[in-house]
Amino acid sequence: MSHGVTIVIPAFREEGNIEAAIDSALQAAGKASRDYEIIVIDDGSPDKTGDFARLKAQTNPNIRVAANAKNEGFGYSFARGVKMASKEFVTVFPGDNDMSAHSLLDLLEARGSADVVISYMQKTNKRSLVRRTISKIFVVVMNLLFGLKLKYYNGPFICRTSLLKAIPIKSTGLAALAECNVRLLKQGATWRAIYFEHTGRRHEKSKALNLKSFEAILKTIWILWRDIYFSRV
Repeated sequence: MSHGVTIVIPAFREEGNIEAAIDSALQAAGKASRDYEIIVIDDGSPDKTGDFARLKAQTNPNIRVAANAKNEGFGYSFARGVKMASKEFVTVFPGDNDMSAHSLLDLLEARGSADVVISYMQKTNKRSLVRRTISKIFVVVMNLLFGLKLKYYNGPFICRTSLLKAIPIKSTGLAALAECNVRLLKQGATWRAIYFEHTGRRHEKSKALNLKSFEAILKTIWILWRDIYFSRV
Protein backbone atom coordinates (compact mmCIF):
# COMPACT_ATOMS: atom_id res chain seq x y z
CA MET A 1 0.00 0.00 0.00
CA SER A 2 1.53 3.30 -1.10
CA HIS A 3 -0.80 5.83 0.57
CA GLY A 4 1.32 8.37 2.44
CA VAL A 5 1.31 8.49 6.23
CA THR A 6 2.04 11.15 8.83
CA ILE A 7 3.12 10.00 12.28
CA VAL A 8 2.72 12.65 14.98
CA ILE A 9 4.87 12.26 18.08
CA PRO A 10 3.93 14.64 20.92
CA ALA A 11 6.68 14.71 23.56
CA PHE A 12 7.16 16.44 26.89
CA ARG A 13 10.26 15.81 29.00
CA GLU A 14 11.18 12.68 27.06
CA GLU A 15 14.92 13.15 26.54
CA GLY A 16 15.49 9.56 27.63
CA ASN A 17 12.86 8.14 25.27
CA ILE A 18 12.43 10.41 22.25
CA GLU A 19 15.26 9.01 20.12
CA ALA A 20 14.01 5.45 20.58
CA ALA A 21 10.44 6.62 19.81
CA ILE A 22 11.57 8.22 16.56
CA ASP A 23 13.55 5.09 15.66
CA SER A 24 10.46 2.94 16.27
CA ALA A 25 8.36 5.23 14.08
CA LEU A 26 11.01 5.16 11.34
CA GLN A 27 11.19 1.38 11.47
CA ALA A 28 7.43 1.00 11.02
CA ALA A 29 6.97 3.82 8.52
CA GLY A 30 9.79 2.60 6.29
CA LYS A 31 8.13 -0.80 5.95
CA ALA A 32 4.61 0.54 5.46
CA SER A 33 5.13 3.25 2.87
CA ARG A 34 7.74 5.05 0.80
CA ASP A 35 5.79 8.24 1.36
CA TYR A 36 5.88 9.16 5.05
CA GLU A 37 6.71 11.94 7.44
CA ILE A 38 7.30 12.02 11.17
CA ILE A 39 6.32 15.19 13.00
CA VAL A 40 7.71 15.60 16.50
CA ILE A 41 6.04 18.23 18.68
CA ASP A 42 8.28 19.22 21.59
CA ASP A 43 5.73 20.42 24.13
CA GLY A 44 7.84 23.08 25.80
CA SER A 45 10.19 20.53 27.37
CA PRO A 46 12.73 22.01 29.81
CA ASP A 47 15.17 19.17 29.08
CA LYS A 48 16.87 18.09 25.84
CA THR A 49 13.84 16.43 24.23
CA GLY A 50 13.74 18.98 21.43
CA ASP A 51 17.52 18.95 20.92
CA PHE A 52 17.61 15.17 20.52
CA ALA A 53 14.64 15.25 18.13
CA ARG A 54 16.31 17.93 16.00
CA LEU A 55 19.50 15.86 15.82
CA LYS A 56 17.40 13.02 14.40
CA ALA A 57 15.79 15.41 11.91
CA GLN A 58 19.23 16.44 10.64
CA THR A 59 19.83 12.87 9.47
CA ASN A 60 16.44 12.28 7.81
CA PRO A 61 14.49 14.81 5.73
CA ASN A 62 11.24 12.95 6.52
CA ILE A 63 11.44 14.10 10.14
CA ARG A 64 10.13 17.53 11.14
CA VAL A 65 10.31 19.05 14.60
CA ALA A 66 8.19 21.85 16.01
CA ALA A 67 8.35 23.26 19.52
CA ASN A 68 5.65 24.82 21.67
CA ALA A 69 6.83 27.94 23.49
CA LYS A 70 5.49 26.45 26.73
CA ASN A 71 3.96 23.20 27.94
CA GLU A 72 0.49 23.12 26.34
CA GLY A 73 -0.50 19.48 26.83
CA PHE A 74 -0.70 16.29 24.77
CA GLY A 75 -3.93 17.23 23.02
CA TYR A 76 -2.68 20.64 21.97
CA SER A 77 0.51 19.11 20.60
CA PHE A 78 -1.36 16.35 18.76
CA ALA A 79 -3.73 18.89 17.21
CA ARG A 80 -0.76 21.00 16.10
CA GLY A 81 0.81 17.95 14.48
CA VAL A 82 -2.44 17.16 12.68
CA LYS A 83 -2.55 20.69 11.27
CA MET A 84 1.00 20.25 9.98
CA ALA A 85 0.28 16.82 8.45
CA SER A 86 0.64 16.67 4.66
CA LYS A 87 0.08 12.97 3.94
CA GLU A 88 -3.16 11.13 3.18
CA PHE A 89 -3.33 9.30 6.51
CA VAL A 90 -2.34 10.39 9.99
CA THR A 91 -1.64 8.57 13.23
CA VAL A 92 0.08 9.21 16.54
CA PHE A 93 2.94 7.51 18.34
CA PRO A 94 3.84 8.03 22.01
CA GLY A 95 6.92 10.10 22.74
CA ASP A 96 7.80 7.76 25.59
CA ASN A 97 8.07 4.85 23.11
CA ASP A 98 5.70 2.64 25.11
CA MET A 99 4.11 1.10 22.01
CA SER A 100 5.97 -1.52 19.99
CA ALA A 101 7.15 -0.67 16.49
CA HIS A 102 5.48 -3.87 15.28
CA SER A 103 2.11 -2.67 16.60
CA LEU A 104 2.59 0.67 14.87
CA LEU A 105 3.32 -1.19 11.64
CA ASP A 106 0.10 -3.18 12.08
CA LEU A 107 -1.79 0.09 12.47
CA LEU A 108 -0.15 1.66 9.42
CA GLU A 109 -0.85 -1.37 7.27
CA ALA A 110 -4.50 -1.33 8.33
CA ARG A 111 -5.02 2.22 7.03
CA GLY A 112 -7.98 2.53 4.70
CA SER A 113 -9.62 -0.69 5.89
CA ALA A 114 -12.13 1.54 7.71
CA ASP A 115 -12.56 5.27 8.16
CA VAL A 116 -10.92 4.95 11.57
CA VAL A 117 -8.74 2.08 12.74
CA ILE A 118 -8.62 2.14 16.54
CA SER A 119 -6.13 0.26 18.69
CA TYR A 120 -6.60 -1.27 22.11
CA MET A 121 -4.23 -2.92 24.56
CA GLN A 122 -3.92 -6.69 24.48
CA LYS A 123 -2.13 -6.77 27.83
CA THR A 124 -2.12 -4.07 30.51
CA ASN A 125 0.08 -5.77 33.11
CA LYS A 126 2.85 -3.20 32.70
CA ARG A 127 0.60 -0.51 34.12
CA SER A 128 -0.25 -0.05 37.77
CA LEU A 129 -3.48 -1.45 39.20
CA VAL A 130 -4.70 2.08 39.86
CA ARG A 131 -4.18 3.16 36.27
CA ARG A 132 -5.76 -0.02 34.89
CA THR A 133 -8.80 0.53 37.10
CA ILE A 134 -9.19 4.16 36.11
CA SER A 135 -8.85 3.21 32.43
CA LYS A 136 -11.60 0.58 32.71
CA ILE A 137 -13.92 3.04 34.45
CA PHE A 138 -13.23 5.62 31.73
CA VAL A 139 -14.13 3.13 28.99
CA VAL A 140 -17.39 2.17 30.71
CA VAL A 141 -18.38 5.81 31.26
CA MET A 142 -17.56 6.83 27.68
CA ASN A 143 -19.47 3.90 26.18
CA LEU A 144 -22.52 4.67 28.32
CA LEU A 145 -22.48 8.40 27.62
CA PHE A 146 -21.98 8.16 23.87
CA GLY A 147 -23.62 4.84 23.00
CA LEU A 148 -20.45 3.20 21.71
CA LYS A 149 -18.86 -0.20 22.24
CA LEU A 150 -15.14 0.50 22.22
CA LYS A 151 -12.66 -1.57 24.21
CA TYR A 152 -10.29 1.35 24.65
CA TYR A 153 -10.37 5.05 23.87
CA ASN A 154 -6.89 6.46 24.31
CA GLY A 155 -4.90 4.15 22.06
CA PRO A 156 -3.28 5.36 18.83
CA PHE A 157 -5.59 5.32 15.81
CA ILE A 158 -5.18 6.01 12.11
CA CYS A 159 -7.58 7.73 9.74
CA ARG A 160 -7.60 9.93 6.67
CA THR A 161 -6.01 13.26 7.45
CA SER A 162 -8.89 15.12 5.82
CA LEU A 163 -11.36 13.53 8.26
CA LEU A 164 -9.32 14.51 11.29
CA LYS A 165 -8.72 18.04 10.09
CA ALA A 166 -12.49 18.47 9.65
CA ILE A 167 -13.26 18.01 13.37
CA PRO A 168 -12.33 20.23 16.31
CA ILE A 169 -9.81 18.87 18.82
CA LYS A 170 -10.58 20.81 21.97
CA SER A 171 -8.93 18.64 24.61
CA THR A 172 -5.45 19.77 25.56
CA GLY A 173 -4.80 16.65 27.64
CA LEU A 174 -4.36 12.91 27.21
CA ALA A 175 -8.06 12.42 26.41
CA ALA A 176 -7.63 14.07 23.00
CA LEU A 177 -7.53 10.71 21.23
CA ALA A 178 -10.75 9.67 22.95
CA GLU A 179 -12.30 12.94 21.84
CA CYS A 180 -11.32 12.31 18.22
CA ASN A 181 -12.70 8.77 18.29
CA VAL A 182 -16.04 9.91 19.69
CA ARG A 183 -16.42 12.82 17.27
CA LEU A 184 -15.54 10.72 14.23
CA LEU A 185 -17.75 7.76 15.16
CA LYS A 186 -20.73 9.92 16.13
CA GLN A 187 -20.47 11.55 12.71
CA GLY A 188 -20.92 8.12 11.14
CA ALA A 189 -17.33 7.10 10.42
CA THR A 190 -16.80 3.38 9.98
CA TRP A 191 -14.33 1.74 12.31
CA ARG A 192 -12.51 -1.40 13.25
CA ALA A 193 -10.26 -2.22 16.17
CA ILE A 194 -6.89 -3.95 16.32
CA TYR A 195 -4.78 -4.61 19.38
CA PHE A 196 -1.42 -3.10 20.16
CA GLU A 197 1.40 -4.16 22.42
CA HIS A 198 2.08 -1.87 25.35
CA THR A 199 5.80 -2.16 26.04
CA GLY A 200 6.05 0.28 28.94
CA ARG A 201 8.32 3.27 29.19
CA ARG A 202 12.00 2.76 29.99
CA HIS A 203 12.85 6.19 31.38
CA GLU A 204 11.04 8.63 33.66
CA LYS A 205 7.60 8.14 35.20
CA SER A 206 4.26 8.39 33.43
CA LYS A 207 2.65 11.83 33.49
CA ALA A 208 -0.88 10.42 33.17
CA LEU A 209 -1.80 10.19 36.86
CA ASN A 210 -1.97 13.71 38.22
CA LEU A 211 -4.62 16.24 39.14
CA LYS A 212 -4.13 18.23 35.94
CA SER A 213 -4.77 15.11 33.84
CA PHE A 214 -7.95 14.25 35.73
CA GLU A 215 -9.25 17.78 35.33
CA ALA A 216 -8.52 17.65 31.59
CA ILE A 217 -10.36 14.32 31.25
CA LEU A 218 -13.46 15.64 33.01
CA LYS A 219 -13.37 18.79 30.89
CA THR A 220 -13.11 16.71 27.72
CA ILE A 221 -16.11 14.57 28.69
CA TRP A 222 -18.18 17.68 29.38
CA ILE A 223 -17.18 19.35 26.10
CA LEU A 224 -18.02 16.22 24.10
CA TRP A 225 -21.38 15.82 25.84
CA ARG A 226 -22.25 19.44 25.15
CA ASP A 227 -21.06 19.46 21.54
CA ILE A 228 -22.60 16.14 20.49
CA TYR A 229 -25.96 16.34 22.23
CA PHE A 230 -26.60 20.07 22.27
CA SER A 231 -24.54 22.28 19.98
CA ARG A 232 -23.70 19.59 17.38
CA VAL A 233 -20.25 21.10 16.78
